Amino acid sequence: MLNLPRWQTIVIIAITVLSGLFALPNLLPSNVLDALPHWYSQNRINLGLDLRGGAHFLLEADLRSVLTERLTNLSDSVRADMRKQQVGIKDVTVEPGRAVIVTLRDEAQRTKAIEAIRALDPTLAVSGSGDTIRLAYSEQELFRRKKEVIDQSIEILRRRVDETGTLEPTLVRQGDERILLQVPGIKDTTDLKRKINQTAKLTFHLVNEDVAAAGANIPATLPPTTFLVPTREGMQELRRTNPKAWEDIQAANPRMSPEQICRRYQPQCLPVLKRVVVGGEDLDDSKATFEQQQGGRPIISFTFNSAGGRAFCAATRANIGKRLAIQLDGEIISAPVVQSAICGGSGIITGSFTTQQTQEQALLLRSGALPATLTIIQESTVGADLGADAIQAGTVAALVGTVLVAIVMFVAYGPVFGGFANLAMLVNLLMVFAGMSILGASLTLPGMAGLVLTVGMAVDSNVLIYERVREEKALGRSAFSSIATGYERAMSAIIDANLTTLIAAVLLFGFGSGPIRGFATTLSLGLLTSMFSSTIFTRMLLAVWVRWRRPTELVI
Repeated sequence: MLNLPRWQTIVIIAITVLSGLFALPNLLPSNVLDALPHWYSQNRINLGLDLRGGAHFLLEADLRSVLTERLTNLSDSVRADMRKQQVGIKDVTVEPGRAVIVTLRDEAQRTKAIEAIRALDPTLAVSGSGDTIRLAYSEQELFRRKKEVIDQSIEILRRRVDETGTLEPTLVRQGDERILLQVPGIKDTTDLKRKINQTAKLTFHLVNEDVAAAGANIPATLPPTTFLVPTREGMQELRRTNPKAWEDIQAANPRMSPEQICRRYQPQCLPVLKRVVVGGEDLDDSKATFEQQQGGRPIISFTFNSAGGRAFCAATRANIGKRLAIQLDGEIISAPVVQSAICGGSGIITGSFTTQQTQEQALLLRSGALPATLTIIQESTVGADLGADAIQAGTVAALVGTVLVAIVMFVAYGPVFGGFANLAMLVNLLMVFAGMSILGASLTLPGMAGLVLTVGMAVDSNVLIYERVREEKALGRSAFSSIATGYERAMSAIIDANLTTLIAAVLLFGFGSGPIRGFATTLSLGLLTSMFSSTIFTRMLLAVWVRWRRPTELVI
């Protein structure tokens, strides 16, 4: 057990040295790190929100509106499919967030209608009787769609908040409809909240010129294929002339639809066709730039992917002389007349933009549209001063704990065996820091608690080994045999103890979030590295010591 081959000794020393090298960047000052290679200096532990300071948001997704929108699209598809299958329908209505109700003209066509609906979407649950057919998504399908929306929202938020990849925000699910967002290192959250609150949903629609010809006298009932959308100029005018109405619109929960805003507050609006000519999901890129003519005003240039470019080309070719409305987040920001077919796969968006607005809008369009409106239901800002206090307190606790553990090991097992255990404890801490640096893990206040706990666990295995060595010595074994047998017979207890704790740490990481994950990370790394430091590393030290001193009696 103590006869280690030379190659094993070399590997153990190499691992220890590499751990020290990868942990070193956390201790070096900034001017030294700048002079080192980037691949090496970037391997550092990130401070979490509670240590570095920053912003904490709990967001809630408006999944009901998303479901209502999808049911509305479903109703349009059902209406078109029934027409194609020559099934007479009296009406198609949407129960917001729940179902689509189809009323047939002839009950005898019910079977044919249901077959057509199932072919349209097999996941729909069909119910009702007589001339009424009720369409709804199953519970399993609803869960899948909700999860899809939340996952997509998290990914888009990550691209918006940290486009450069330097902020390292925390984004995790909370329940079925909520998202936890933590961004360390920021003090002013104004820009961040603006990025969160904007859905950035871009769609192109044709203006219904027949309804628009009525001017301000828009009929109370519109064709089922048309809806009203306020213009950006109309909303800006409403904000100037009626601030109370503007506040009511912003505070409405759930958010008012564009048509509700038009009907209730009557800003300038345009009737547009519901059918989307091209959607923002077909955008390949967008950027803020300046127009060469007209004084160099700020504009947004965009590029479609191949599918979007073909659709845009076909739509503009077929609608020359008509207005094409560009809708962004429930407002028409521009409605130019199509002069000719636009087949280059790119275009520009003009309007009353400032330079900052074009930059923000280009970022939002580039990162993608949020599938659901997100509402901030909880917000807090953690100051860096609190983080400094936490770091100081955690450092003091870690140092005091380490010193006390070292003293206990010296007193209990003497200068040789206690010294080896304490040296293994320091190597263990070094390996934990190296592992966190390589992984780019964030160190939180609970993570510091995990480090302090790791200090105690680092010598736990040595305690088991040393007590077993004492037992073997009491049975009359020689010094060499006592150490070898003690290591061998203590391994099963060490593996069992560490494995059970590791299972708990993995479960904490899998089901926890934020600070809980930080604690689980340091605990897991500490367990894995302590298996190396307390068994393999100390075994090497004892093997070297035994060969050097050739003890006939153990003082332990």
